Amino acid sequence: MRAPWLPDWRALMARAPALPVPGGDGYVYWVADSHLGDLRAPPAEFIAMLGRLEQPRAVVFLGDLFTVWLAPPKFREPGAQAVLDGFAALRRRGARVIFVVGNREFFVPADAARARAWGLPFDAVVPGAAVLEWSGRRYGITHGDLASRKDLPYLRWRWVCRSRPFEALFRALPGPLAHRLARRLERALALTNREIKIQYPADELRAFAQAVLPGLDGFFIGHFHRDETLAVPGQPGTLRIVPDWHARKAVLRLDARHRLETLRPG
Repeated sequence: MRAPWLPDWRALMARAPALPVPGGDGYVYWVADSHLGDLRAPPAEFIAMLGRLEQPRAVVFLGDLFTVWLAPPKFREPGAQAVLDGFAALRRRGARVIFVVGNREFFVPADAARARAWGLPFDAVVPGAAVLEWSGRRYGITHGDLASRKDLPYLRWRWVCRSRPFEALFRALPGPLAHRLARRLERALALTNREIKIQYPADELRAFAQAVLPGLDGFFIGHFHRDETLAVPGQPGTLRIVPDWHARKAVLRLDARHRLETLRPG
C-alpha cells in the first residue's frame, strides 16, 4: 500500500482540470519561484516585470511566490498586497492569471471564486496539476515538488501542512505569531535531507515525465531553479523546467505557433 504522502503521478494527472486560454494574438507567459522577500528578489522588481509583459493572454505562475506566504486575508502583509495588485493589473489587461500552489504557499483556496472573495486576483488556482489548453495544444502544469519521491521528509511535511487540522491550527493563531512559526518551520525543513536537495534528481524527473506526458504536447514545472528541457523516449512532448525568477530573473514566453523563448525583462 502506498504511503499517503507519496505522490501518484498518474492519479495526479487523472484529476487535473483543463484550463482553456482564448486564442488570438498574444502570448502565454510562465513564471516560477520568485521567493519574494529574499534580498535577491525585491517585490518592486517583480511587479515591474509583470507590468512589462507584452500582449499577455495568460500568465502562469508556477509556485513559490514569496519566501513564505499564508494566503488568508487575516495574514495579509503590505508587501504581499502590492504583488497581488500587480497580478490584478494583468487581469485588467485581459490576461488569464493562473496560480499554481508551490511548497511555500499555505492555505490558498482551490476554488477561484473563493480566492477572489479573499482578494486574490487569480482566474484559476491549481493545488496539484492542471492542463493548459492554448491554440490547439495541451500543456501540463504543476509546481514540481511532487516530481521526486525520494525527499521523504519534505513529502511527509507537505502531507501534514496541507491537512485540515494543520490549517485550522494556523488560522486560529494571531497573524504575527503564525508568520514567525511558518518561517521557523521552513528553516527547519531546509536543513533536512540536504543531499537530495543538492543533487539534481534527473532519474526521478525522467520517470515523472514518462508518467505525465502521454496525451500532452508538453509539461511545465518550476521548483528546481534550473533552465532545462528534458525529453524522454516515446514522447513527442518535453518536460520544461521553468527558470526561477529569484536568481535568474527570467520568464518563458510561448506564442500561438508554440514557439518558446526565454526572456529576461529588464
